[in-house]
Amino acid sequence: MYKVMIVDDEPLVRLAMHQMIGWNELDMEIVAEADDGMEALATLQARNDIDILLVDIQMPKMNGIELLGAMQSLDAMKKPISIILSAYNDYRYVREAFILGAFDYIVKVDMDEEHMLSVLHKVERKLITLGASTDLQTTDQAHTFEYSGSITEMCNELGESNQIAVAMSISSSVEMISQKAIKQMIKTEMDSASFKHVVYGEDANEIIILLTVPQLRSESAIRELLHTTLALIKIRLEQYLNVRVAMGISETVDGSKHWPKLMNQARSLVSRCFFEGYDKFFYPENEIKSGMEISTDLRVTLKDKGLEIVRLLELETEPLWELEFDQYVKLLKEKARFEVHETRLILTDFLWELGSLLYTQEVRWGGVFDHSHPFDQLNDFQTLDDTLQWIKQVCSDIYRYIHEQSSKANSPYTIVEKAKKFIHQHYCEELSLGMVSQWVGVSENYLSRLFMKNVGESFIQYVTNLRIEESKRLLKKGYKIIELSEKIGYMNSEHFSRVFKKATGVSPKVYRERYGLAEEMKMN
Repeated sequence: MYKVMIVDDEPLVRLAMHQMIGWNELDMEIVAEADDGMEALATLQARNDIDILLVDIQMPKMNGIELLGAMQSLDAMKKPISIILSAYNDYRYVREAFILGAFDYIVKVDMDEEHMLSVLHKVERKLITLGASTDLQTTDQAHTFEYSGSITEMCNELGESNQIAVAMSISSSVEMISQKAIKQMIKTEMDSASFKHVVYGEDANEIIILLTVPQLRSESAIRELLHTTLALIKIRLEQYLNVRVAMGISETVDGSKHWPKLMNQARSLVSRCFFEGYDKFFYPENEIKSGMEISTDLRVTLKDKGLEIVRLLELETEPLWELEFDQYVKLLKEKARFEVHETRLILTDFLWELGSLLYTQEVRWGGVFDHSHPFDQLNDFQTLDDTLQWIKQVCSDIYRYIHEQSSKANSPYTIVEKAKKFIHQHYCEELSLGMVSQWVGVSENYLSRLFMKNVGESFIQYVTNLRIEESKRLLKKGYKIIELSEKIGYMNSEHFSRVFKKATGVSPKVYRERYGLAEEMKMN
């Protein structure tokens, strides 16, 4: 059972915490309380077994921010997962709390059972992932050693002649595609080209290929063979799995200890796709030398423009905030080149300014989006264009949410009806949530949430059901499976057959034979 500690100087808040939640049902137990940070720190050090910490920001003696900072400085103390309790005017403190490692926050005026349970379930999943009942640090170190050892062993089998590393950045639209399928397609093409290789991936959007070409000595011949193979892999992934990629290819060296250097070079090269997009290959001659830092003046200018966008979002002047945002994007693209981390930090800071706007409107991120805060999602985008397009949609959703009361045309019901109309017109074509949300004019997350709430099923389920019903009609008419799968938006007939059987319990062939015959007898 996970151990919980509540730190708040208001006794009524602590009492409400006890009574509001069925802690036993969550496999959690409140084992300690404190009414200020100093008392909490002493208890944490003495017990060293607290898994979850609910901590108020504003407290006497030592506030919540100071407590989090003190916890970070004590290496020997177990670090519980911290949830911040805040008031609306605590925006700057909440931001600092996240920097100090807070997991989530709860606004006190929204402290109802539903919201509390949502946050606690996220904490529970996090604890399960981490294995909170064990020594996390020791476990992580053991895992890293074991993993590194296995990679080293595989690399030894590749040999030392003509070593090359390839880092592949995968488009963020592949949530439903397993890495296993992508890796298998890569391995097939690498085997066909007779490369000795290792393919592995640590991250959902990255795959590393380590290879050697012992049979060739000419660097130009190696480059030609490798480029041809990688180009074929790119085409296959896009054609069969709808996956777009960019690749960074290291230099070619001989030796036994160069793999880390080659991997770092390949990763550095492929990071350029953040600015230049997918469908590109980046070789060592394309490498940009480090040292191109973003100037302080540019940071200040972008900060000011971000604040102006936030100010305009509060006004019912949609074209004005959009024009200011376009200028912000132009400046960022022109001046902040080749510094991915710094660019993301600038955009993160802009999200915080948007968060402050929501606070002034007494709204939390979860009121507009499916998640409490979108900062993790920011890192999911692998290109600057995708990131900026998403942030612009975030601004649009915030603007719409703030002003939607004055315009019934933008009501959730109207948005869903427009989406359904578009789906019914295009479900027989290749269709995605992104296409529909773009046509309706809202973000994918916002439309997904509205769809589930108003229709009672997800976007995917809705489209699939429409396609299955149309396929039943066509099967009864005697259509061949290959013909009808293309007619209803499935380019792969085998994939259609699997979806159909899962939905109906029988294969398309069996359905056609069974119900097509019945239809024919009825007509006769």
